[in-house]
Amino acid sequence: MFILKSLIIQSVSKPFLEQKNIINFHKNICNPKLDLNNIYIEKLWKKMLGGKKKSLSGSGKKLSHTHNHNNKKNIIININPEELKLRLNFLNQKSQIKILKYNSIVHASVESYLRMGKYIGKIISLSNFYFPMFEEKLDNYRLPKELKYLAIIESNLNPVITSKAGAQGIWQFMPETGKIYNLNINNIYDERNDPIRSTEAACRYLKFLYKKIGNWELVLAAYNAGPGTVDKILQRHKNKKDFWKLWEFFPKETQNYIPKFIAINYVMNYYKEHNISIHYPYPYKYKYKETILIPIKEKISLKFFAHKANIAYQDLIFLNPKYLVDLIPPGNKLRIPKNKIFLFKNKEGFFLKNIEINFTDRVL
Repeated sequence: MFILKSLIIQSVSKPFLEQKNIINFHKNICNPKLDLNNIYIEKLWKKMLGGKKKSLSGSGKKLSHTHNHNNKKNIIININPEELKLRLNFLNQKSQIKILKYNSIVHASVESYLRMGKYIGKIISLSNFYFPMFEEKLDNYRLPKELKYLAIIESNLNPVITSKAGAQGIWQFMPETGKIYNLNINNIYDERNDPIRSTEAACRYLKFLYKKIGNWELVLAAYNAGPGTVDKILQRHKNKKDFWKLWEFFPKETQNYIPKFIAINYVMNYYKEHNISIHYPYPYKYKYKETILIPIKEKISLKFFAHKANIAYQDLIFLNPKYLVDLIPPGNKLRIPKNKIFLFKNKEGFFLKNIEINFTDRVL
């Protein structure tokens, strides 16, 4: 059992340890075809996410001395099995999908996330920005709001992250799947990086998977491994729709995927009990409802626009992660804080003339 827990800990730790190496947002910036103004957005994102991270490969003893910046209490990286069972049972009673159950693999996943308390604090801060929008979209599709936690497993809420396999964005769409759900890619933008567009696509995909499979554990497994993999396993085992009974037949990554989903549900609801502090770094000061999409009238430079609108360049990039270049042609849209629109409402130049400002921002 100790060996099993060690393997799970390594698996859960991997996305956090590798994140600094796989943030390849605008990896084509060095490509002369795309390098319009030599914009280094990857560096901006690293700065916004806290810069270079120290390795977490040290012993648990060192990690247990991680301090909370607010109350100086140590992060509690362990939890008693009975206490974890009680808390998961409480969450499961409120759950819409009823899969938040305890076992030793889940326990190992929970403690693995707790060992990364500093990262969890930043993810919680990002969740305050993204989750209201996720919940609204999930509700529109009549999907359980708990599915918002999938985005943490997929990307740590980084809309510009790229996997080694080429999946992109908060919801980690491959190019082929993205095309099915109308996530367009060209030399100007990649809509897989657009939080709203990709969340819409994720909702449609999850809706399709549930209609096809009808079991939430297996839906999550299909999101990770692909519906074809799940279909083959079910066919070989007479459609026995029980993830844990079929656990050994899934790829290793998928074996850990459902435990990680349960674990992140726990951590996001009980982080205070483990003395994990929330980080509020600079770019998270906006809320999605406080932003608006504006149509662009003529070609603009994001860097120049940020200066003209008195918006921090990092903030503008944070709000518009889909763009791959600095020069944006007319016919596109830009997300800006609503309180900045008044600077341009009566001026010609950047935006379309006589536009109607819709502050409910229902544009996708």
